[in-house]
Amino acid sequence: MCRNIVVDRSLLKCTVMKKMILIIPLFVIGAVGAHAQSVGPATLNAAGGTTIISSNEFDWSVGEMTMITTLSTPSVIVTQGVLQPAEITLGVATASSLKDQLHVFPNPATSLVNLQYSAASEGVLTYHLMDVGGRVVASKAMTLKKGANLNQVDLSNLAAATYLLEVTVTGSDGATNNISYKIDKLK
Repeated sequence: MCRNIVVDRSLLKCTVMKKMILIIPLFVIGAVGAHAQSVGPATLNAAGGTTIISSNEFDWSVGEMTMITTLSTPSVIVTQGVLQPAEITLGVATASSLKDQLHVFPNPATSLVNLQYSAASEGVLTYHLMDVGGRVVASKAMTLKKGANLNQVDLSNLAAATYLLEVTVTGSDGATNNISYKIDKLK
């Protein structure tokens, strides 16, 4: 009977040791693996890519979740999924300075769109008219003189659709301002 007790205790010790040998590595792996979910400065997009359309960069991915929750503060935006929005400063002046100086009319239009620009100094105004696929269907650069400048964009040979008009004004000092307009072409 004493022998059975000794055998039982050794079996018990052996079983406990085997469990400890299995549990300790799992605990270590679990503790180390917990750091694998920490957020870094960038996220690897394993099933997607980046595409540039008309100088705009678009990131896309495959297998995103259908229900997305976005949380934001004035300085941080966090969205579920692998793609996170990022503010990138390009050193280009804001479009607000063009809003008061550039008037685009009529919109919607049937044949012509007027670009009326009041220039404080000489410079160059460049426009690109693009279809919804991002293809440039009309483009022109014109020299600006100080004061009122008028240019017309001919839409008569285009199909009735919605177009994007991107306007860039470069001043004599090299400062660049950009603004975009949605143009609706009728008939």
